[in-house]
Amino acid sequence: MKAILILVLLIKLVCTDKVNRSCECGIAGKNRRIVGGTTVQPHQYPWLVALMLGSKLHCGGAIITDQHILSAGHCITFGVNFKDLTVYIGMHDRLGSTHTVSRLKNGVKHPSFTSNAVRDINDIAILTLDKKVQFSDKVRPICLPSEGMDFKNVPLTVAGWGKTRQGALTSSRYLLETKVKIVPSNTCSKSSIYKDNLVTDSMMCAYSLGKDACQGDSGGPIFATHARTHNKKWYQVGIVSWGIDCAMPDYPGVYTIVSKYVNWIKQQTKDGMSCA
Repeated sequence: MKAILILVLLIKLVCTDKVNRSCECGIAGKNRRIVGGTTVQPHQYPWLVALMLGSKLHCGGAIITDQHILSAGHCITFGVNFKDLTVYIGMHDRLGSTHTVSRLKNGVKHPSFTSNAVRDINDIAILTLDKKVQFSDKVRPICLPSEGMDFKNVPLTVAGWGKTRQGALTSSRYLLETKVKIVPSNTCSKSSIYKDNLVTDSMMCAYSLGKDACQGDSGGPIFATHARTHNKKWYQVGIVSWGIDCAMPDYPGVYTIVSKYVNWIKQQTKDGMSCA
């Protein structure tokens, strides 16, 4: 009898550990709108989702709880309502059939979101899925950073299914990634159009020669590991927001700084399981 009890306890511990590990945020897959990018291994970044408008790629996003997607405010603006979108979860190949498709029951932009012809300020939105997702090796949330975490001198990953060059007619079939680095605000503000539109306390610029986000990548995450977790967990550093063309010298991509909005994000997602 005692041996049976011990066996049951061991099974419970193994199962619990398995659930916790599948729930842990920021863990890349076991297989290890992008210009100058390379194809990602299937499910390498299990938090990435595609926001589809009919059959067209509209924006990207990242899973942050079992019911919430972090994306850009402008993705649910300009005539597009959250009700118009479907969310492709656990996808690698846009023409494949292994991903799941979910609807949204709510979409909230930051209350101070504003836009002009060039840029969007407070460009962040929380989208609520109509059903909670089951976490697995292929579907997992990304971690949110704290305001004290510094990502200035680390390589950042930006990934998505967006266009691979400015003016391309179609988006990428496969999930692509590229590595970029944060560009100092004074360097990013060289051109007058950036100088007039860059809000340095909530936006950051990131770029590498010939590498950038592009159309269709909006709302998707830019992310990195951090020494705080011995580079084992991935944190969402920013959200693809705006830019001039794609991979143009002196015109880097501009991203919403996620750490500036963590408290607002937590208020909006308190009914979801975040899996720290």
